[in-house]
Amino acid sequence: MRRNPWHRVSLVALACAVALLGSVVSGAPTPTHAVSPSPDMNVTLSVYTCCGSLQGFNDTNPTDIFSIHNVDSQLWTKQFPHLKFKETYINDWNQLETKLTLAVNSGDPPDMVFIQRGYLGFTVLRKLAQPLDRYFASYHVKPGQILPSMESWTHFGGHWWAIPAVSGPLAGQVVYPTKYLTTLGYNNSNLRTWNDYYEMSKKAVRFDKDGNLLRIGFWPGLQATLGFFWESLATLFCPVGHGIYNRADQPTATDPCNLAALTYLKKLSDLYGGYAKLTKFMSGDPDIWNGSPKDYMVTGQAMIAPSATSYWSVTPWDTFSFGVKGGIQYNITPLPPTVHGTLAEAANFPAGEQTIVIPTGAKHPDAAFALSKLITWDYGYLLGPTTNGSPVAADQGRWLQALFAGEAAARKRAHLPGNPSA
Repeated sequence: MRRNPWHRVSLVALACAVALLGSVVSGAPTPTHAVSPSPDMNVTLSVYTCCGSLQGFNDTNPTDIFSIHNVDSQLWTKQFPHLKFKETYINDWNQLETKLTLAVNSGDPPDMVFIQRGYLGFTVLRKLAQPLDRYFASYHVKPGQILPSMESWTHFGGHWWAIPAVSGPLAGQVVYPTKYLTTLGYNNSNLRTWNDYYEMSKKAVRFDKDGNLLRIGFWPGLQATLGFFWESLATLFCPVGHGIYNRADQPTATDPCNLAALTYLKKLSDLYGGYAKLTKFMSGDPDIWNGSPKDYMVTGQAMIAPSATSYWSVTPWDTFSFGVKGGIQYNITPLPPTVHGTLAEAANFPAGEQTIVIPTGAKHPDAAFALSKLITWDYGYLLGPTTNGSPVAADQGRWLQALFAGEAAARKRAHLPGNPSA
C-alpha cells in the first residue's frame, strides 16, 4: 500500500505549532460551572452561519464530516434534550451584515451568529453584539485557558464581545503535489522563505508564443491584497506591531514591513506578466475543493494555488482522487513562507478564525452561551476531523490527533491508500 508522505512532516510541524500556542497552560483545562441557575434549554435557538463557519445544526447526513450536527449532536442531545435549532445560512459577509442589522433593529435578532475574525470589530461598532462579560465571569474563564491570539480577537475595549469558537493553530503552510515540485528541485527543506518561493516560481513560470500564461509557481491568492484577506496576510508577513496595524491597533499602511509584503506580491505578479494576465489565467482554475481532474495543481499548471495555503487544504487531497488511480501524492510545508523562514515569524499569524456573537436583544442569550461553550470549549477538540481548530489552549494535542484520525477516515471513504495519522 502506498504510504502518503506528508504525515510525519506535518505531525512534527503541527506539533511544533501546538507546543508554541499551547505553552501558556499545562494539564487539562479546569472545568467551569455557572454560578447562576442553569439556563432554560427548552428553546429553539436561532443561528446565523456564514462563509465557511461551523454549520449544519440540523444536518442529518451521516457522511458529512463538516456538519456540526454530526460532530456534536450526541452531546447536546444528552445535555440539552429539548434544544432545537433554526439555522439560517448566509452566503457572504455583506449579506450577513445587512441581515443582522435589520434583525437587530427590528427587535427580532438571532441568538447566535458566527463571525469570521476580521469582521468582529465592525459588528461591535454597529452595536450588533452585546458584551459577554457576565458569562465569562460566571463560567470562571481563566487567563490562558483560551489561545492568547483568540483572546485578543474577542476581548477589547474592556469587554468580551464574542465567544472564541474556532482556531487555526498555525495557518499558512503550503500543501503541494510532490510530482511537480520534485521535478523543479524543491521540497520541504528548501521551501521556507519568500525568496525560496520566488526562485521556485521563476523555474516554474511558462508562457506560450503569444505571451499567454501557461504555468505559475506560487501565488497566495488573488484576494491577498484586498481588505480582510490582507489583514491576515500582513499579520503573517510582519512581526507584531508592524504590518497593517501597529501596537496601538491603528492602521499603518505605510509601515515598512507592510510595504515590503505588498512589494513581494507585486514582484510575483510581475513575474507572471502582470496582475491582469495572472487574474485571467487563474480564473480558469477549477480549485482543489471541487476535486476536478482539471485542477491546475493536478495538471501542473500551478505549483501552489491560492486554495492550498493552509493545513486544512489537505482535506481535498484526502477526499478526491482527482481522476488519478490512488489519488495525488502530496506534502505540506512545516511552516508558512516568511521573510526568513523561521518559527518565530510564523508565530505572528493569528489563530483566531471564527467567533460567536450573541446579538443585542437576543431572546435566549443564556442558552446560546451554554451551547457555544459546550461545542467549542468543553469539546472543541472534537472539531479535529473538520479541520476546524479548538480555541482551548490545553486541548491542542487532543485536537491534533482528532484531525489526523479524520483525514485517515476521509481517505478510507474515498478508497485512497495510506493513513496520514499512522
